[in-house]
Amino acid sequence: MPHKRAKASVRNATKDKRLDLPATSDKFSDTPGAFKRLMQAKEYAQKKAQEKKAQKEEGGKESTERNVPQIRPGERMKAFSQRVETEMRGTFLKSVRESKPVTDRKRKYRDNKKERERAKKQSKLDDRTDDWGKLRDDVKFGEVADAPPILKSIPKARGAAKKALEAKSAEAMKSTQKQDGYQSEEDENMKMLKASHKRKLNNLSLASRKALDVERERAIKLYRMKKAQKMQDSGLTPLG
Repeated sequence: MPHKRAKASVRNATKDKRLDLPATSDKFSDTPGAFKRLMQAKEYAQKKAQEKKAQKEEGGKESTERNVPQIRPGERMKAFSQRVETEMRGTFLKSVRESKPVTDRKRKYRDNKKERERAKKQSKLDDRTDDWGKLRDDVKFGEVADAPPILKSIPKARGAAKKALEAKSAEAMKSTQKQDGYQSEEDENMKMLKASHKRKLNNLSLASRKALDVERERAIKLYRMKKAQKMQDSGLTPLG
């Protein structure tokens, strides 16, 4: 038996029903994720507020019904009155304490605590958004540099810079020697030893003076050798 097709009007009506239908699922919604999360957070906050309000109303009703005093079976009216008075006295004192205004000290402490928490949160936020915070020097209040930084290794001069450095060093040493004859801590020690040596010579014999002169010459020679070695290690040409 041949298949009988439906009329064109029926086919078109069925086709129109299948086209341009409303969305059945928002799984592939083009709503931005941030906006969607914001709306969900708002709905959640409203839901929690309604639940909290409902619990508060139910709790108030229960507490009111529970706090209403009832006379017990076999209880006299006088005993009932005393019991009610005792219970109401505690409730009255509690309500008085809760109705007292917050003192200035407590209010100030509470405000300071809120301010500290807000500043702490702001500081954490600034640290996360500050890309150059790690490169900033942390200088304490009142900190003063007493001396320049100490260089572990001194770069050696070469070429024209080396000659200019040697010339400046020679001029500085000559000018310093003209002023006091010494320019370092070792030179100051030698100056003190020399003065002490001169004072002791007046009280020594000729043989003792000769032995001291020999020892003095040996010490001066060792000192000059040490000085020349130090200048050579620093990249300078020893003088003399």
